[in-house]
Amino acid sequence: MPMLRKAIKSFWDDRRGYVIALTLISMPLLLGFSLLVIDVGRGNNLHTDLQNAVDAMALAGARELDGRDDAITRADAAIEALANGATFGGGGTGMSLGSYITVAYDADDDAASTVTVTYLKEIPASDDDVITAAMVATTASEASYARVVAKDQAMTTIFPLPVGFNRDTINVSAEAVAVYRASACDVTPIYICNPFEPPGNTSAAANEQAIEALHTNFATGNLYGRQIELHSTSSSAPGPGNFGFLGTYGNGANVLAEALATGSPGVCYKQHALETKTGAMAGPVEAGLNTRFGFYSGSFGSAHDNGRYRPARNVRSAQTQTGGANKICGDYNPVMAGSTVGDTTRAVPLGYGASMTSLAGGKISSGNNWQYGTYWNVAQGTAAPSVGTILSNYSSYPSSTGSPSQPSAYDVYRYELNNSTLINHASANGETGAPLTGGQCYTGPDLSNYTSGDYGDRREIFAAIVNCGYENAVGHLNGHKETQAVAFARMFLTKPAIKDGGQRYLSLEMIDITGKGGRGTLDEFLREEAELVR
Repeated sequence: MPMLRKAIKSFWDDRRGYVIALTLISMPLLLGFSLLVIDVGRGNNLHTDLQNAVDAMALAGARELDGRDDAITRADAAIEALANGATFGGGGTGMSLGSYITVAYDADDDAASTVTVTYLKEIPASDDDVITAAMVATTASEASYARVVAKDQAMTTIFPLPVGFNRDTINVSAEAVAVYRASACDVTPIYICNPFEPPGNTSAAANEQAIEALHTNFATGNLYGRQIELHSTSSSAPGPGNFGFLGTYGNGANVLAEALATGSPGVCYKQHALETKTGAMAGPVEAGLNTRFGFYSGSFGSAHDNGRYRPARNVRSAQTQTGGANKICGDYNPVMAGSTVGDTTRAVPLGYGASMTSLAGGKISSGNNWQYGTYWNVAQGTAAPSVGTILSNYSSYPSSTGSPSQPSAYDVYRYELNNSTLINHASANGETGAPLTGGQCYTGPDLSNYTSGDYGDRREIFAAIVNCGYENAVGHLNGHKETQAVAFARMFLTKPAIKDGGQRYLSLEMIDITGKGGRGTLDEFLREEAELVR
């Protein structure tokens, strides 16, 4: 017995092999924990890959949401091309995430898609708030955001399941929302007040209605050929018919005038965050803009030999042709009939004779009612060509159905440009469309060096359109806050900028806009970007 007790005690006190025993006991726990860590890491990696995939798809879709009628169709196509044609992670067919998940999208087949795509007109102010059905865009013109949500993707786990559990997968999902942003570069630093905004507007609802009215009227051709007379103002409450200026690379009227003359403000303008310029800008402003017609006055009096300030190739504007080069190519001094610019016995400008109605700050013609036949007879001495003849050369009519009652001033201008005989024909006062050269008139490089395709047309300006009443009401039109443009517009100067007492005004036609109903001719000036917001 003593020996047995001694043997038992010796065995009990013996610590050899203790670590091995503990290792054998803990091995299953350590192995299980390791597998769990691996599964967590795999899940995080797959979620990261899936998040990158939906981010990329949301950005691709949002990049197409420019408000035009086919925006959603183009956005779907962009997402499909990325999801179904690109490789990601481990490669393979489609956007493969490692060897576990393949992302696919078919806009016409939800069952075949591993993501759901919706387009939104707005999102909640906070990321903590849910996106509701009321925020979903019902038309392409409303769509500003692309939302891509990955359906739950099952990842097979490695970690052994406890007895009684029969699920060996975990779900991985992701969501992204991206917004369309547009900015315009190398545009004229001018903003104009939306002619369809109610005067004195302070309502957010009326603000949205005015945006819709602008785009709808343009898309249906209701702005085609209409003359808009825009007045500058120092009023604290600008409205339809007024225009103002955007910030440039420097301060002062002369810097702004330089930007107006060249169309190079040195900055790009964000549609959702314009910087306006305040202060009195009269004098240098019209001098800079009117170099486009071959008029050199004020600080531009000695700029006539510089190609940066060249005139357009057709500058017919009813300019008085007496007094020598200093007078003819100095200030704009139009032929007048009483208080009307243009005289049917001597010379008239393009867009002549439109019946105008008053806006809060300027005027707009009641329709495409400028006196086309009279203009052509005075400028060319013959009966006016048919609408079809003019538009067969070039048409800026935006509607896909129907045709206008008469051509716009811009389309007539393009028709004249295509025929040197028309450019060189003189009105009764001796004015032709060809800009004068020599003396105080243009003496720079030959205008044939500057093709319209490469350098643009000098009688076109590119302006931001702003709901001035609403932006002023919320304190954003003071040069210190960011102002939202409802669109950018390509506009045709029907005649030079005019100084009338303390007023300055511009006479224009709107020939294209960005967004719904636009013809896409502003794409070369736009820098379109998409930004993740969720």
